[in-house]
Order: sequence, then structure tokens, then C-alpha cells
Amino acid sequence: SMFSLWLMPLLQVLNVFLFGWYAMHQSDSMSQAMLLPACFYVGLLGGGVYIHGYKRICIDLPPQHREFALAATSVAEGVGTLMADLLGLVIQGCLYQWNHLEGALVACPAHFDVSN
Repeated sequence: SMFSLWLMPLLQVLNVFLFGWYAMHQSDSMSQAMLLPACFYVGLLGGGVYIHGYKRICIDLPPQHREFALAATSVAEGVGTLMADLLGLVIQGCLYQWNHLEGALVACPAHFDVSN
């Protein structure tokens, strides 16, 4: 259903904040043993969105528009993944700075004050 297609990405956004909070605070409230099932859950959500989105295209669109829609969706998915990877590098740099770690591939932008 369209509800689940919209719900799964919203749950993924919630997971970004959860993992971000964990990375910033490194608390003992969430051990590595709890992180592994959470990562598996995130993977299931991502796969569900991917498969469900393509399924909706095949079901909802007339045959003469499907090929273009599938191609456009494939390109958009690739561009979205690239943008997420680039943003992830910046976030990694900020988290490294927050936790006073060395070795980030990208430095946190100067206009973000992440000192704790």
C-alpha cells in the first residue's frame, strides 16, 4: 500500500536520528549487541522501500509509461545514494570532531560548531 511505502522512509529518518544520537553520546544504553539487530532492521527497511517502490510502478502505471518510469526511478535512486554518501562523509567528519577522533576523510564544515 502507499501508506507503507511512505511509512518506511519515515522510519529510516527516525533511525538516522537514533544512530546519530548514539554516535554523539557513545552511551552504554545501547551496546554493540543492540546495534547489530538495529542495522539489520535498517537494511530490511531500505530493501522494502526499494522493492515496494518498483512494485508500485509496475502495478500503478500503464505499460507504455513503465519503462521510462523504471529508468527514471533507477537514475533517481542512484543519485540519491550518491548524495547520501557525500552527506555521510560530512556527517562523519562532524562526528569525529565531536568525539575528538582523528582520521575523518572529510573535515566538518567550519560553520558547524560541534564542540561539546
